[in-house]
This record gives sequence, C-alpha cells and structure tokens, in this order.
Amino acid sequence: MLLELALIAIVFLGIVILGSSRLRTIIHLFALQSFILSATPLLIYPGVHALVMMTAVLILKVLVMPVFLFWAIRHVSIRREAKPLIGYGKTLVFGGLLVGAAFFLSSKLEVPFREVSNLLVPASFSVIMIGFLLLVSRLKAITQVIGYLVMENGIFLFALLLLDRTPLLVEMGIFLDIFVAVLVMGIVINHINEEYDDTNTLHLTTLRD
Repeated sequence: MLLELALIAIVFLGIVILGSSRLRTIIHLFALQSFILSATPLLIYPGVHALVMMTAVLILKVLVMPVFLFWAIRHVSIRREAKPLIGYGKTLVFGGLLVGAAFFLSSKLEVPFREVSNLLVPASFSVIMIGFLLLVSRLKAITQVIGYLVMENGIFLFALLLLDRTPLLVEMGIFLDIFVAVLVMGIVINHINEEYDDTNTLHLTTLRD
C-alpha cells in the first residue's frame, strides 16, 4: 500500500512540474519527487542494497543536484520559464494523455519476472514520458536539465524491477554518470548565458562552424 501511494505521488508531482513556470518551484518539486523516490527501494526489497540506493538518491538528487540547480539560476539571474514552446494548459493535457498511454502500453507489456506492484511499470513509463515532454516543450536550458532528471527518475523506477539481480557497483556507476552529465549541462548553461545573455536553447540553432 505504501509503495502504491509513493508511486502515485511521484507521477502526480511530475504532472505538477509540467504546470509550473517558476524555476525555484520546479526544483523544489523535483527534490520532493526524488525524496519519495529514494524510499521505493526499501519498500520493495528491504536490506543493505536498498539502503545504499536510498542514501545515494538522497545525497545526489535531493541535496547535491538541487543545490547545483539553485546556484545555476542565481548565476544566470532567471526566475521563470516565460515563453515555453508549448503552453502550460496544452502541456498538462499532453501529460494526461501520456500517462494514459503509459498505462495502456504497460498493460500490453509482458514482464519476464515477477512484478512487485501493478503500478510500478506504468508509473515508471509515465514519469519517463513526463520528463521527455518537459524536455521538448521548454526552451530554457535549466528546465530541460530538470526534464532529463525527471526522465532518469522514471528509468530508476523501472530499474527497481531488477534491483535484486543487478550488482551495486553498476548502479553506483550510473549515478556517477548522471552527476557528471548534470555538471556538464551546468557548464553549458553558463556558457550559453555568457554568450547570449539568456539561456534560451534556440540560440544554439544560429551557431556556425
């Protein structure tokens, strides 16, 4: 029951992120989503392995990455996504449709091992699609970074199906890759802002050799 409530809350927070324009609010919502996500390994497979995963998520996604993202928005002096590529109302409608599509696809998917919850696969698909929609519907580089991180939260949920089969070292390597990717994106955001005095990624379409 607790696992199902956590999965519903994770998907709900993803939908709320889609309807938010203030960057500080989006980062707070992502941190809250990651905080709930961190508890899911312990709810599925209580043990040392799950405890290490929970600690890694708390340190990286609840503490380090939000602090880094807050530093980035202070450095580039932007507060909100004023003109998204797709309006907020339409984005929420698309988000609802994608959640419905995720449940439909997961009902057709035959998982070759035991599922711990009927909601785990549809919730993971929903969060992946919500993160992708955030990534393609916003123009600010920081919001796109958060979209990438929300997608990764969905992939993390799906990977929980294999938690008792994957070595811990592999998972730590994946976390390190995510951290490095966000660090590189932060540097790119900084350079875009210095060059164009804005973080709109459409400026990148004007680049020439």
